[in-house]
Amino acid sequence: MFTYENARYLFLDIVNVSWSLFRVMIPTIIIVKILTILGLVDLLAHTLAPLMMFLGLPAEAAIVLTTTMLTNPYAGLMVFATTPELQSLSVAQTTTMASFMLVAHSLPVECAIMRRAGLRLRVSVTLRVFMAFTMGFLVYQLSEIANLWTDLAIIQLPSIPQSSSLAGWVYDQFMGLIFIQIVIAVLLCLLALLRAVKIEHVIHQFMGPFLRMMNISNKASHIAVIGVTLGVGFGGGILIKEVDSQKIDKKDVFGVLIFVGLLHSIFEDTAVAMLIGPNLWVILFGRIFLAVLVTILLTQLCRQAPSWVWRGYLTNRYAPELTTR
Repeated sequence: MFTYENARYLFLDIVNVSWSLFRVMIPTIIIVKILTILGLVDLLAHTLAPLMMFLGLPAEAAIVLTTTMLTNPYAGLMVFATTPELQSLSVAQTTTMASFMLVAHSLPVECAIMRRAGLRLRVSVTLRVFMAFTMGFLVYQLSEIANLWTDLAIIQLPSIPQSSSLAGWVYDQFMGLIFIQIVIAVLLCLLALLRAVKIEHVIHQFMGPFLRMMNISNKASHIAVIGVTLGVGFGGGILIKEVDSQKIDKKDVFGVLIFVGLLHSIFEDTAVAMLIGPNLWVILFGRIFLAVLVTILLTQLCRQAPSWVWRGYLTNRYAPELTTR
């Protein structure tokens, strides 16, 4: 039975989760906007342009990838749509770009959320940028060696409106935060319902084998499910809440955040990336395979590391120190 106390607890839960997320997101969004105005995006794009040859991409692709890394995939696609040199790419090239964008996007906001959830900032940023280049390079090499995906990509970018004025930008961010607030409220209500009808236990049991394969206990199943489906932005508040519950050991926090960092918002992100005409099987299952493989390797490599390595280089003070897994 849903009582007044249940409603009160749920309301306070929504407020606390939202506050934990927004106090990370809002300052980060403002800082990124200031740096963008100061020309950081253009500077990084100029720096990355020579590296595009290793991905089989024209130099103009650098501004798209840089914009995506610092802001979000939507902003990156807006730049893509207005860059003439990118309108006649092959499927191999758009698959390479999409693979990169899916692994490394919205880094300032998402990595700040990961940091608040317990993962060292340098770990999340370095890993995602490195793996984005790695996946892009592997896709490029595979397409070259096997002569795959040589057809012209069918690019279906719609008109994505974005105000150029500061007031318009503030309005866009405000509406985006309201939408995230709605998602948080709906999600917490859904989780409360699942807990009430005992489905939460079923989710734990279902995710258990997959997580154990990656050396992660099923206590982290909520983080995995929320991260993979909703993403770090929409699900970030829940990620932080789960870690703050002090029920998940730092090693599990590390493993599941590595996994979620490489594989999150799998439905929305994949659908958005398909607008530039990549190969679906590569960007979907390639990303899943990459996330699972890297998580297994890193958790196996780090599991016997001494405590000072964990605290100084892998996790931070937000990740709980438990005696048992």
